Amino acid sequence: MNWGRVFFGGVIVAVGALLLLDNLGALDAGEVISEWWPVALIGGGLISLASNRRHWMVPALLIGGGALILLRTTGVVDSLDVLLPVLIIAIGLLFLFGRGIGSGVSEAGDAVNTFNLFSGSELASNSPEFKGGRVSAVFGGAELDLRNARLAADARLDVFAAFAGVEITVPRGWVVDINGFPIFGGYENATAKDELSADAPKLQIDATVLFGGLEVKH
Repeated sequence: MNWGRVFFGGVIVAVGALLLLDNLGALDAGEVISEWWPVALIGGGLISLASNRRHWMVPALLIGGGALILLRTTGVVDSLDVLLPVLIIAIGLLFLFGRGIGSGVSEAGDAVNTFNLFSGSELASNSPEFKGGRVSAVFGGAELDLRNARLAADARLDVFAAFAGVEITVPRGWVVDINGFPIFGGYENATAKDELSADAPKLQIDATVLFGGLEVKH
């Protein structure tokens, strides 16, 4: 399951459903959205944290900030006079003391599964049998380095980028085949095509790119 596609598609479906119910007179879509939109930040932060535990700072801010805003929009608290400064202080402390925490390149292993919302990640695989996986970025970015990996049979990557960029680096000698669905975005296969053997390992990439980009290179 590609969490980027699930998150982005889920938000669109939810908004559409609310507008439909509003047109049917069942509820006021504007009121519901104005009260509950922070849930999207919390949900996205939880998914991002679960898939990128090393890069936890931005997901933690999304979860904490979304929760504080939700308390205000739903009327649980009347004012953010105290909560908002606390959030700002927390952000400042992360900038002061959080440098290097969660940064660096993470090991992807035999398969990658990363979701980045308003954040980025750097992953690399040294696997002797890389199977593929899922790479998602929404308003963020992701880098995947496969130069020290070897491909398993039928290796496949599912890439989703919405208002984001994804960069994949592969070794020379691989066949890279991209099947794409770009909407106001695009993908580029910049790998060498003139030095491939008949039995070259093949990486299949299924890409959905919305207002973003995917680049595969050496």
